[in-house]
Amino acid sequence: MSDTITSGQFSLVGVSAAAIKAFREGRLAAREQAYDKAVRYYSDALAFAGTPAIFQSRLFEYRGQCYWLLGEFELAEKDYQTSLATSDSLDQTARARVRLGELADFRGHYEEAEKLYQQALQEGLSAENLLVIGRARRGLGVLYRRQGNTDTAVSHLTQSLAAFRQAAEAREQGRVLTSLGRTRQARGEYQHALNAHHEAFKILESVNDRWRMVQALNDIGECHQALYDIETALNYHQQALQQATEVKAELLIPEIKRNLGIDLVEMGQYEPGLVYLRAALEGAHDIGNHEHEALALYNLARAYLRYEDYGLAEQAVTALANIAEMLNADRYRALAAFVRGELLFYQGEKAAALAELNSAMLAAQTSVDRGTLWKLHAAMSHATDNQNIAAVHLTIAADFIRQTAEPIQDPKLKSCFVYAPPVLAVLHAANIDPDKL
Repeated sequence: MSDTITSGQFSLVGVSAAAIKAFREGRLAAREQAYDKAVRYYSDALAFAGTPAIFQSRLFEYRGQCYWLLGEFELAEKDYQTSLATSDSLDQTARARVRLGELADFRGHYEEAEKLYQQALQEGLSAENLLVIGRARRGLGVLYRRQGNTDTAVSHLTQSLAAFRQAAEAREQGRVLTSLGRTRQARGEYQHALNAHHEAFKILESVNDRWRMVQALNDIGECHQALYDIETALNYHQQALQQATEVKAELLIPEIKRNLGIDLVEMGQYEPGLVYLRAALEGAHDIGNHEHEALALYNLARAYLRYEDYGLAEQAVTALANIAEMLNADRYRALAAFVRGELLFYQGEKAAALAELNSAMLAAQTSVDRGTLWKLHAAMSHATDNQNIAAVHLTIAADFIRQTAEPIQDPKLKSCFVYAPPVLAVLHAANIDPDKL
């Protein structure tokens, strides 16, 4: 007997009917996002003695993925490693290795993840396994985005999407579109990002992947947030939190709560916003996601600055700088230096502030999004006493704002952005009419 699974073909010859039944029940439970139930079925299937190595290896891989989605990272890693050791085929070895890469990436072990993805990609190409090729390229795309190399990131992600389309893998296409959307957002290309996230949502909805639909809702809201369409952002993030709670998408809750905190602070609801931001920080710490810890700390620091809680802001910045060094990531070094520079400026230490902002600028050149860059240049225009240099920074900030605004297709969304007080202040200072953008 053989069986074709949408995520790859393998033979079920030599597998008992009872083991096959447990395996298929596990697959069904996983598709329904009942991951704890799927773990039990896969464990039942693994309990049968004498099954072929390929069957055992695939079961360990599938069970590991369920553990990962449940936040049981040690168990997930153990199953992925066992899948790798059990495998007797290059095809399955590559599958297990790319899963290990995803786990390393999530934990912030980026160098390890890159090595795993590169090896998996070579194995996938040798085995002509489109699924592995697509996953490895997606992983590399995400890593290059984190490093600020967004051109290479887009290249890998576009090739990943082509592989999954060739393989007719709808769910994986949705995942790649989510990554493409996040990469476009990292470039400040919010219209492209929104298009990708909406397409991802439609695909994921068509396969009833409620877990990743939550992710798409959160990301759509984040784009609106970046463009100061805060009411729309809040609506998406509230939907995302409700659905994440319903489907027990625990890994996604910290970043959703972070976004809800940002939304509420922007709307002037400081205390409720802080509750969400602190919960986001705690949740990210609990699941061991250092990137989301860093983002929560950055936004907490900015919220504290906004309401002149300078002592708490300093604590958040120090913690953020420590995580940036742990991750060895210029993006977070830039964010830490940026917010520390703002803190020093508000405290009247202009020379020290300018030095920090210059450090932020050096780290930010290729590692942060356009939305952060215009704010950084605007801050530098205030910190310097040299009017000519200030004018240069204002011109650059305004140019980044123009590049952000011009592609936006929705007139209401575009208006939300260009007439947001921080944006309008830069445009007025640069003598630019917002209606001309």
